Amino acid sequence: MAGRVADKAVFDAALEVIAEQGYERATTRAIADAAGINEATLFRRFTSKQNLLRQAVRGNFAGFALDLDAPGDDVAADLLTIVNYYSRLYETRGGVVLTLMREAKFSKEVAAVLAEPESLLEKVDEVILHHQRRGALVVEPPRHTFFALVGPLMMRAIARRVDQRATQAPADPETVVRRFLRGHRPE
Repeated sequence: MAGRVADKAVFDAALEVIAEQGYERATTRAIADAAGINEATLFRRFTSKQNLLRQAVRGNFAGFALDLDAPGDDVAADLLTIVNYYSRLYETRGGVVLTLMREAKFSKEVAAVLAEPESLLEKVDEVILHHQRRGALVVEPPRHTFFALVGPLMMRAIARRVDQRATQAPADPETVVRRFLRGHRPE
């Protein structure tokens, strides 16, 4: 008899199926098949597709350390922490991130699951505000700054989703931060 399939393997399967098919079209049967378990086991362990997604997202975010509790005086170092995090996220989970962002507008279930990662963005906002108050970044809405910072990373993930032949190497986080700071430091 085969051993129990680890939660991480089920989460990986769920995120891959959802990235490919979207949340609404991703069936629990397809997720169970991809994970190598039966559908009844999936429901016994996770109770619902939404709960499975919630736990998969939590587990995925737990695997990416983002220490933003104490922003320092080095704006480049703090931005590099953010860019490193989102670079790893988009390189490994870009497909599902983009799918869930798109579907959250239309699905209350997906929107509810994405409320938790929103708290991470609030921490990023605080780091940006900290450096704006210090005069190290131009003053603008923090999310504008955030999207300008991670936009190149996100666009690479979109390009790979649109063109499976895209072979670009991952972005160099230090280069991303250096270029970003050229246009976002006060004059």
